[in-house]
Formats: sequence, C-alpha cells, structure tokens
Amino acid sequence: MFKKLLLCAILISTVSTVHAQRYRGGNSCNKFYIGVSSGINNSVGLVGVNFDVPIVDHFSLGTGAGLSSWGYKSFVEGRYYFGECHRGWALGVGATYNTGINDIATTLPTVYQGETDVLMDWEPVPAAFFSAYHFFNLGRAGHRFHLQLGWSQRFDDEPYTVKSNHILSSDAKTVMGLLAPGGIIFGFGFTFGIGG
Repeated sequence: MFKKLLLCAILISTVSTVHAQRYRGGNSCNKFYIGVSSGINNSVGLVGVNFDVPIVDHFSLGTGAGLSSWGYKSFVEGRYYFGECHRGWALGVGATYNTGINDIATTLPTVYQGETDVLMDWEPVPAAFFSAYHFFNLGRAGHRFHLQLGWSQRFDDEPYTVKSNHILSSDAKTVMGLLAPGGIIFGFGFTFGIGG
C-alpha cells in the first residue's frame, strides 16, 4: 500500500512539475493565495481557511484559522520555497494557537471510580511547528495542491484541568496526551492563486 502511494506521489510530482514549468513560461507568479486545508495537527485544525502572501521570490508569510478537536485554531507561518513561483518543495516554521473548550464531559478511566464521565476544561494551547511541504501546480491560473508533513510541539504537557472529583489514571493521561494538540503533522489542501 505504501509503495503504491509513494509511486502515485512521484508520478503526480513529475507531471505537475512539467506542467508548472510550462505555466511559468508565459505568466508571472501569483501575488496572493487563499485556500482550504485539513489533516492531523494541521495548521488550521480539522478544516479551515488559510492565506499565503509571497513576500519575495522564494519566501511567503501565511496565516489562517479553522475548527480543531481542541476548539478553534489559528496560525502564523514563514515559508521558504525551493522552486519558482512558490511551487515544489518548501519548508515552513510557525506557531499555532488552540482556544480550548470549557466544561467538556468525556468518558475516561479514573483511579477510584473506573471508567466514568469526567468534567474538564481543555485549556488554550500555544505550539510551535516545523513542516516540509510539496506544492503541485493545478491548471494555468496558478492554483495549487499541497501535502504537508511535520512536527508540532506544544508548550504544556497537560493542557487540561479536571473539574469533577476524579483522578485520571495513567491510561487516561496517555489518551489526553494524544488528543491534545501537538505531535506529528500530516496535512493537505488547495490554494487558489490571485493576481499575477
């Protein structure tokens, strides 16, 4: 399965690079991008809108917001592109902020009561992230599709407060650690080029 996905990604990359070279031959680069993206620990959460503004030939600044499993999520990022017209491989560094959720009840294993409903506040979570991207050209208008792989590091190990009279078990803490923002990033999205 992995070999088929890798082969498909290489084929798409080759075709899109050839098409992007033909595209760049007759048109200037886009001045602004707006798009949607999704994924695991994605910059805008489960689904959201992002904006990307090229500053110089190989560098852009981006921002966006969306809905995550930990409330709303927003980000800022600087991105360096190795290819022309903000295509091909790119590296990004940035910060995210999840708003958290108050008064959420979830079933978790506890020390004394076993598995039961626990009332919690999921606190706001700031994090830093690093990502590698590949941007594929879509059509002649400068639209793009991208894949993202990276790491997000939150600044708080336990970004939640138990409000009910329960003590979480070690298994529950592990579950909460996996649910909280941070960790491996896998994302994908579409951006629409404007201007150029």
